[in-house]
Amino acid sequence: MSMIISSKHRNLTTNKREQYNRIRYQHEYKKFVSSSEVSSNLLEQLGECYSSININREETFQETIWQHVSKLNHLIFCKEWSTFRRSKVLKELYDHFFRLEINRCVSRPNFDVCIKLCCGESCKPGSAKERSVLLASEAVFKSFDSHHRGMISWRLFLFYLHFLSEPTLSCEEQLRKAFIVISSSDGLDAEISNGVDLQDLATILFPLVKSSSMDFVLSALDDAWALVNVSGNKQVNNTTLSLNLFDKMLNQMVIKRLFARTNSSWGRGAIFPVLVCRWEEEFYNITLLNAIKRARLEQAVKEKLGRDVCRKRRQMFQCWLEIFRHQTSLRNAVRAMNYMVTMNMKSRGHRALTSWKIKQLSACDIQRIGRGFLGRIKARIWLMMNESATLIQTHSRMYLARMKLHQLLSVYTSAVIKVQSLIRGVLARRLALRRIMTLVEKARMDNANKMKRYAWERGVWCLTMLQSHSRRKNAVTLVNQLRQQRRREAEVRHAMDSRNAAFRRERKLYQRQLEEFYRQMRDDQDTKKQNEAKILQDKIRLRTLQRRLKNEEIKSQEPDKVLEENLATDNWKRDWLAKIEVAVARTRDHYAHCLDRPANRSEKKTRSIARKRIKHRVTEVLARADSKNIPMERNEAGVIARKEILHMIGEEERARLHDQMNKAFTKREHDKEMTRIKDETAEREAQARAKVYAVSVLSAACRRWLARKRVVERYEKKYDGEYHAFYYVNKQSGDVSWTKPKAIGNFDIPVKDEWTLLRDLHNFPYYFNASKIEMRWIPPLNVEICGGTVEHSWWLEHPVRTGPCPNFAHDGCINEADGIRYCKVCFDRLTKTVKLKDQLPAYHTRE
Repeated sequence: MSMIISSKHRNLTTNKREQYNRIRYQHEYKKFVSSSEVSSNLLEQLGECYSSININREETFQETIWQHVSKLNHLIFCKEWSTFRRSKVLKELYDHFFRLEINRCVSRPNFDVCIKLCCGESCKPGSAKERSVLLASEAVFKSFDSHHRGMISWRLFLFYLHFLSEPTLSCEEQLRKAFIVISSSDGLDAEISNGVDLQDLATILFPLVKSSSMDFVLSALDDAWALVNVSGNKQVNNTTLSLNLFDKMLNQMVIKRLFARTNSSWGRGAIFPVLVCRWEEEFYNITLLNAIKRARLEQAVKEKLGRDVCRKRRQMFQCWLEIFRHQTSLRNAVRAMNYMVTMNMKSRGHRALTSWKIKQLSACDIQRIGRGFLGRIKARIWLMMNESATLIQTHSRMYLARMKLHQLLSVYTSAVIKVQSLIRGVLARRLALRRIMTLVEKARMDNANKMKRYAWERGVWCLTMLQSHSRRKNAVTLVNQLRQQRRREAEVRHAMDSRNAAFRRERKLYQRQLEEFYRQMRDDQDTKKQNEAKILQDKIRLRTLQRRLKNEEIKSQEPDKVLEENLATDNWKRDWLAKIEVAVARTRDHYAHCLDRPANRSEKKTRSIARKRIKHRVTEVLARADSKNIPMERNEAGVIARKEILHMIGEEERARLHDQMNKAFTKREHDKEMTRIKDETAEREAQARAKVYAVSVLSAACRRWLARKRVVERYEKKYDGEYHAFYYVNKQSGDVSWTKPKAIGNFDIPVKDEWTLLRDLHNFPYYFNASKIEMRWIPPLNVEICGGTVEHSWWLEHPVRTGPCPNFAHDGCINEADGIRYCKVCFDRLTKTVKLKDQLPAYHTRE
């Protein structure tokens, strides 16, 4: 008998809750946008609020499920159980669920009953374990039943237990097991798999993948499905996945990249390392990751201990084999010596033994006959006693031998370790002594070589001191003569250098001030441009945001209407279906009541009609039983025919009510279509009005742009090197102004990108670009400089230095002799010099 408790008063479903959250989000969003204190950070925060709340809620839901299921798993299964025993208990739990609830959902009482049956005799009524199991099952049921429906999917619960029973499997095997549990009809056999649709992969991934990473994994699975199914222009309409197709998807490089090994490891350093995957680090939650850590660490420890035991046994066997070989060689030597002694003594004792045997044979025959009889009687008794004693002694000696073996092995192992440590200590001391003696000999040789080198260097030093003393006397007289001459030259040079140094310090300070002035000027202009660009960008962003809000408001109206219509349609169909079921049940009950206890004439008439149909149906039931060779009485056939007639009457009533529902639905859809046509007509008229307004706004903006362009073409912006400021020149009237024309507005006229030569207060030349606000002391690379040479009179030096001319080269000033460009001043000076040279030969000829 099924123990199902249905909950008629349910809370809000998922769709209703999502609709409530969306409406609240839209209300808050409109309130923020309509306020004057709207900022981009607040809008972005509000935009991510809805999705982040849902993701955090689902991650908390996943973490809670894994925590409670892990606790229940520890209570049901023991650590010492094998894999076979765990799978057997899971199979029994599946049978309990399937016996009580054939469908995929199970109620709370049935869930507790199945858990207690799975625990078996260990969960006795009133015990502490029973209370722990009931509390854990209650927590698991509440964590799965997040919508308070009173029912949970027991197949999904079995999948969590399947995962925790073997957490050391790889990620691919866990995904394959999840696919089998979700898709198969019994949750355990892969051959009875019904397949899973591509859109339902989130059901498989929900227990294993965090909600924040669900979109990334689903996109990777979609790419893998496309690589497996789609080839060329072929289109695939069926998105149902089989187990073989899912295995091919897991073998794709898009998915295998997620299962790649990482450098991190679990365990105690390098002793028990356990490699992990990128999948496990990024997509598993904390509880699931800790369970896998513990399981894999225990498995690694067991494997390490097994390898250590095998290695110790192999070492013990090798030591025992060496001892056995040594003892065998000793026994062979002793046996050879004994054999030689025996052969020498055998010849002397053989004669005495022969005479003694003859005397003893007769006495032995007499004693043998008498003792044989008594001995056979005692032998039977002693044989029975010896057999029992032998068995007792065998078991005791085996136990003592094992204990002795363990003791000898421990003593032998400690002795071997002690001997090895002593030998290694002796060898290490010998090696250290040899190295110390080598170092001492090397130090002695180095000291002897140093003493020889010190004696040779002392002789060289004495000779050098004698030579330097004689040379010093000769040099002192020469230095005194030159010192007076250099003193006079130094006084004159110091006066000139002090004047030049003062000028250079003043010059260097002025250069820094000038460079800092131009740098500050360029920074001010860049800051001004950035502020103007930021203001313009903020205006554009504000207009874009306003348009986006308007478009989203327009777009969000239709989906909301569609969603409301779908919800209303679903509620309307649900109400109709509930009415149909109630009417069918009422009709069946009415016919059953009429057949059993009719109360009036109409019910008796209904009973007669039903009896006729039952009587006609009895013959069909009997004929069907005879065709299948099933023995059946007429009374039994009447009961079966009555049930079938009641079912047929209910189905006829259901068909009639379905026809009424279809007619009502057709009328309702026609009314909705007429309403939709009216709304579309009003929307088209609103769009036409919006287009006219948009055209007027664009035309006004174009007219403003054309007027500003004409004003910019009339004026020209130049730079004044004397006042270090920009001024504006009207090309038509020639008027000059320091301020920008008001007609330009917030825009500005670009300066011509060219280099000009300017002079500072010290008459030093420098190059300035008014467009980039950049100054240089050296000529630019992309500008041709005059090839002449002039005196740099701005340097306060004597004699006056000469160098290249700082002016720009003029296009028409080219020297035909060498092809070099000059400025006008240098070119005129060069032309006059050439004319004078041409006149000199003629002057000498006339003389």
